[in-house]
Amino acid sequence: MLCSRPGTLRSPHVTKTFAQLGFAGRLIAVEGLDGSGKSTQIRLLKRWLEQEGLKVYFSEWNSSELVKSATSKGKKMVLLTPTTFSLIHATDFADRYERHLVPLLRAGYLVLCDRYIFTAFGRDVVRGCQPEWVRGLYSFAALPDLTFFFKADLEVSLSRILSGRPQLKYFEAGMDLRLSTDPYESFRIFQGRILEQYLAMSTEFNFLVVDANRCVEAQQATVRQLVSQKIDFTRYQRRSLSLPPATVEIKDRVRREVAA
Repeated sequence: MLCSRPGTLRSPHVTKTFAQLGFAGRLIAVEGLDGSGKSTQIRLLKRWLEQEGLKVYFSEWNSSELVKSATSKGKKMVLLTPTTFSLIHATDFADRYERHLVPLLRAGYLVLCDRYIFTAFGRDVVRGCQPEWVRGLYSFAALPDLTFFFKADLEVSLSRILSGRPQLKYFEAGMDLRLSTDPYESFRIFQGRILEQYLAMSTEFNFLVVDANRCVEAQQATVRQLVSQKIDFTRYQRRSLSLPPATVEIKDRVRREVAA
């Protein structure tokens, strides 16, 4: 199947955020290429929000106990087609969405998601699935209240991955698409196409774009400042706290925490 071009095709169902739907909580999602550093950033954000005394819940892509083993087996045995790959990830998301995300958002939590529906909108389309079909799978899901897109150069992402392990994973390199026999070249082509999809979605879905080529501390300072500006922390406290001004010495605090 041919990869579809990046476009601005929005499902009529996926149009409102959790705030617009009247939920007490707020959902913050991070997106980016493999190796962009988004997972590091959202974990630092989670730790900071918890230190501020807020009610926080974290969820990540492909983590549902319902389908996790099936996904792992399918990948290991290279059994997944683009369609089954898409369906199994949609099942994973739906399970977490209905059993964890929605109940906690109704209960007034700040829910942090390491990847959201936009991962499927990008990856699945690059793997050959039709955009209309992919978006239809996730038409039950509300939009995040804040979506950070960590935009990193391909070579930066690749070097970060390889600094932590000796080689690329089969599917993250897009080797199942037969783009190249060289996994590094396949990674560049595959992730480059996903980047095109993200850039097309960034305006459509109001992504907050963060320069992920910068150091960890600078990125985290930007994330904390934006979250502080857009979310009223007093609504999500676990207990009564006298919160310091969120913009005071953020960079210094981030630097100390990252170094710890």
